Amino acid sequence: MLVNALDLALQRFGFLRSKIDEVVTLDTIKFLKSLWVRYRGSHNPYVKRLSIAGIDSGYNYIEFRGYALYVVNTTSVILDEDREEHVDGWIDIDVVTSPNLEYELSILSLCTEVEFMRKLVDKVDLVLVDGSAVAMVTKLHKASLDTGLEVLESRSVNVSRVFKDLITMLSLNPRKFVFISKNSNSKDLLGFVKGDIYYFERYTDFESGYSKPLDLSMSKNLGVATVVNQFKKYTKRVTGVEFTIGLTYVRFNDFSRIYRVELVVEPGEDVESRVRYIVNTLSDVTISGYPYPLARAHNLAKVGNRDVERVAILLGVAKDPRDRESFLM
Repeated sequence: MLVNALDLALQRFGFLRSKIDEVVTLDTIKFLKSLWVRYRGSHNPYVKRLSIAGIDSGYNYIEFRGYALYVVNTTSVILDEDREEHVDGWIDIDVVTSPNLEYELSILSLCTEVEFMRKLVDKVDLVLVDGSAVAMVTKLHKASLDTGLEVLESRSVNVSRVFKDLITMLSLNPRKFVFISKNSNSKDLLGFVKGDIYYFERYTDFESGYSKPLDLSMSKNLGVATVVNQFKKYTKRVTGVEFTIGLTYVRFNDFSRIYRVELVVEPGEDVESRVRYIVNTLSDVTISGYPYPLARAHNLAKVGNRDVERVAILLGVAKDPRDRESFLM
């Protein structure tokens, strides 16, 4: 199989390299630079520091013949006004036979993230959530319409209720939550061959700053625009106000990576001022160009293969036949 793949790669070498080595015109580069706002965040020592929380989750599993063993972990990390750290977490381990395990675990982890958002909304000034608001709304809405989600039903998780809680929470606290994605292939802003992040990382001279905000109801991705327009309708039912989801790409420090940032935006809001406020707020908790509460939450929530293997050893099933084990003919 590997030999065949290498042969095909050689046959398509020119075509594939043309995609990788995409030639960007000077006009395109000029356009990209016009969207980038050079800005370095700073904390005013005379202004009280805000308490900031980060939320992330992770899951992993081993498929044995006839069943699967999974681990789900959700973690929150709070930095209070004195920059002392407070960690909270939730973990679940079970043996299941769900035919849609990957999908169900992804939904279960999102549901627990929403629960942590609910717990933190009145405790801290700003909540950072790892991932995309659009993706969270999309997945939970879809799952709320699905039936036969065995893992979620066994945990008494009502996805419809969780979805409604999310919409209500974001509608009533639009300035409380910031969604930050480490990786994204989305083409919402530019619509070019590669994802937006690729171009901003490559053509913004490694300067700290942010891209001019975009209302995602105007996304070049029709699917995203549809979800956000639906989100507007959901929020209007809750509060009578149509909130939207705004997008910007941020590089917190010079020469660091760029991250996708999504915000819940009120009608008529000056979104660019809000972006500057967030960059300033996070400036004193950014480590290597990334907010520390999220980096810490990610490291604590991550579930590696070895972690699940240790659980399997503890339960005495490490030697059970695996679902994908090869066999001799």
